[in-house]
Amino acid sequence: MSTSMQEPIVVACAADDFFAMPLAVTTFSAFKNLNPQRRMVLFILDGGISAVNQKKLLQTLDSSRIDVHWIKPTADQIKATLMKCKASNHPISTYYRLLLPAIVPPQYKKVIYLDSDTVVEQDLEQLWNQDLKGNALLAVQDQAIGKDLDVVEHFESIIPESSEIEKIGHRYLNSGVLVMDLEKWRQNHVADSALKFINDHPDLPYPDQDAINMVLADQWGELDPKWNQIYAIYSYDSYQDSPYDKTTYLELLQHPFIIHYTTRPKPWGKNCVHPRADRFFHYLDQTAWKGWRNNALNYTTTLVRRGVRRVKTSVFKQFSRLLSRELTA
Repeated sequence: MSTSMQEPIVVACAADDFFAMPLAVTTFSAFKNLNPQRRMVLFILDGGISAVNQKKLLQTLDSSRIDVHWIKPTADQIKATLMKCKASNHPISTYYRLLLPAIVPPQYKKVIYLDSDTVVEQDLEQLWNQDLKGNALLAVQDQAIGKDLDVVEHFESIIPESSEIEKIGHRYLNSGVLVMDLEKWRQNHVADSALKFINDHPDLPYPDQDAINMVLADQWGELDPKWNQIYAIYSYDSYQDSPYDKTTYLELLQHPFIIHYTTRPKPWGKNCVHPRADRFFHYLDQTAWKGWRNNALNYTTTLVRRGVRRVKTSVFKQFSRLLSRELTA
């Protein structure tokens, strides 16, 4: 079968209007480095992206090779999520990626999920072709392991008597880049289990990521760490201080497949010091946001928008709690 006749590569991202521009960089960089013979189906979990920014994103992407679908959870899905996460202090949009198996049409069996603060530097066809080997998902182990994050201590502080800790050991995935077997998630009701776990443990610092790690403790396969280079790799003095051998460490440091801007400020923020922030602007200047830089006006606008978003999030939290109480009354 020719490459052009193969199934499309299915990608999903989530963003609100505040992340519309970074989303454009993530999706454009994925498209730019994709095998030109392959098509992409892109699902955008829309957390409130304006019509103006939707138009700019569509102008950025090649519609002859990419089918873009704007999707939102249904009212019933939102209601069910509120019921399961009523004790959590995080906004419902935090859990959108967990709803992917229910939101993405059933004809799609697999999806690559990308956080909208990533830059793709490699052909996603290589990631798409990874063998899941019966696992519910593939991911990269968090590179802070052994330095900033002790998994056992992290979970013992939240759930001190959990029998799952022994099963997890020191394997803790970063959920910013995932290859998800949607059929397994659907059949095993993984999202329901994760949402229940979040509700039972409202103090989780990284709700969906922690829940995925617990619920799928022994059901995920490890990807080459280059598929999700997080900032922690730059905090090691040398490979001897890291969890990697010398070759893996240098490859991850110098030739990442996906750059994940996990710290603040992000490249589009003020005073970003990330060593690869320039790669964000390399792709940004090939989008409909070409030439955008964080000058005084843009910085002030960003601060105002961030303040508005925080107020909206706070109001939504209160509404969510009131609604969940009414639903359980």
